[in-house]
Amino acid sequence: MKFLMTTVALTTLAASPAFAAPTKHLTHRMTADQAYAAYPVQDPDAVVVNGQLVGRDPDANVRLSLRRDPRLQAN
Repeated sequence: MKFLMTTVALTTLAASPAFAAPTKHLTHRMTADQAYAAYPVQDPDAVVVNGQLVGRDPDANVRLSLRRDPRLQAN
């Protein structure tokens, strides 16, 4: 009986890494251009409206005013 329990325990320990192995997923490899486009460097002081830079200012109130300016919004 002791031999059987030892065998079961060793078999379980040997098989556990196989169950813990991560599943295989399809990976998507990006080119350097795609990687830079996916993670753009953003200027915290820049205001971008409709994809165009309309201004830069360190003051949050000025940036909010630039974003809300109706003359800069798309028609």
